[in-house]
Amino acid sequence: MQVRQLILTASAFVVANAGPAHAQDSAPVACDSGLQSLVAEALARNPTVAQRQAAVRAATLRIRPAGSLPDPMLSVGVMDLVLPHFDFNQSDFTEVDVELSQEIPWPGSLGARAGVVRAAAAGARAEEGAVRRELTTAMAVVYYRLGYTVTALETLRHQRELLEAAVQLSTTRYATGAAPQSDPLQAKLARDRLQSEAFALESDRVAALAAVNALRNRTPGDSLGVVPLDPAQVRAGSSPLPPTDSLVALALAAHPRLAARRAAIEQATRTIHVERLGARPDFTLTARYGYRPPFAGTFKFPDFFSAFLGLRVPIWAWRKQNRLADAARADSTGAAAALRDAELQLSREVAEAAARVQALRQRLALLVDGVLPNARGTVESVLRSYQVGRAEFLTLLSVEDARYRAELEAVAVAADYQAQLVMLRQLTAGETQP
Repeated sequence: MQVRQLILTASAFVVANAGPAHAQDSAPVACDSGLQSLVAEALARNPTVAQRQAAVRAATLRIRPAGSLPDPMLSVGVMDLVLPHFDFNQSDFTEVDVELSQEIPWPGSLGARAGVVRAAAAGARAEEGAVRRELTTAMAVVYYRLGYTVTALETLRHQRELLEAAVQLSTTRYATGAAPQSDPLQAKLARDRLQSEAFALESDRVAALAAVNALRNRTPGDSLGVVPLDPAQVRAGSSPLPPTDSLVALALAAHPRLAARRAAIEQATRTIHVERLGARPDFTLTARYGYRPPFAGTFKFPDFFSAFLGLRVPIWAWRKQNRLADAARADSTGAAAALRDAELQLSREVAEAAARVQALRQRLALLVDGVLPNARGTVESVLRSYQVGRAEFLTLLSVEDARYRAELEAVAVAADYQAQLVMLRQLTAGETQP
């Protein structure tokens, strides 16, 4: 009766492990609220995003000063005091001067300078958008890695319970002479190997949790609730991708990485215009008022007013402004090459991500629809044969381990599929949320 009870117990564990361990309230793939809340928190707290936002604000605040006139110059002085006592009213040449001058750049110069800074601000905004997308992708990768480790540990726990029952079953049968000594030894070996895997998975879970917390600017050990993954639910929510060409076109039109390169071209082009205008003369308007004190305290001489127009003569433009314009043209050429390189790299990334998503979707469908049902059916069949003495115990352990490995693979593929899908969305869409 004890042997029969152990057999029934083992059978119950197999039935209980017919599907991967997961919570019944798993979040849908299309709207993973856990990931979305983590991404929102990371975007609000991550120091890299804060640094990029500060850079955008700084670049924006520089636009108006770049297009403003230089500050005027106010000069106050006295001239022709009589020596040796510096007498103020003993000469009709003595006067107090107040002078105000204003530099006026060549028409269009201020607007051109503001345009350069405006292009730099646009580039900073694009860089911030790129960082936000990269952060979203990084969070998805570590989040689903954490989800995989949590699900794998739960699946492993159920598998360990099954092997404990198998150890008891084989030990009892060996004690009654119904099984060889190798059966309990094999069961214990499989159980201990599973414990070794548990140590590795726990290490991966701690590392993934630390990575998630680092992205959201928290301490490595800060607790986080994670919903286990359900490969069947992920499989049900998957859908075919659009053609790769259309995905590449979306990426080339919307990705901020390219917007930053275009802003660099615009900045270099406007710098060329600024340097060319720098070879034109600038003007300086000056107004002066001269106060003349009463001579000997009796006779008052009339005061003076003067006005001047100064002109900066760019006689060295061939050595300065012209060369700076040539340097800006070289920058523009380099920025155009960088844009083309970024387009090629982005196209390659989209094609690779689309291929990975498609392959993972196919693998997930094969595992959920074919491999897992077959593995579970094989376990049930071998278990029935073992109960009537028509199958070896080692065969039962082997097919049970194959079922367990298939479930782990399905969870790993589901996690990788969702992470790659988020990456593809961040490459092709305008949103920063997954």
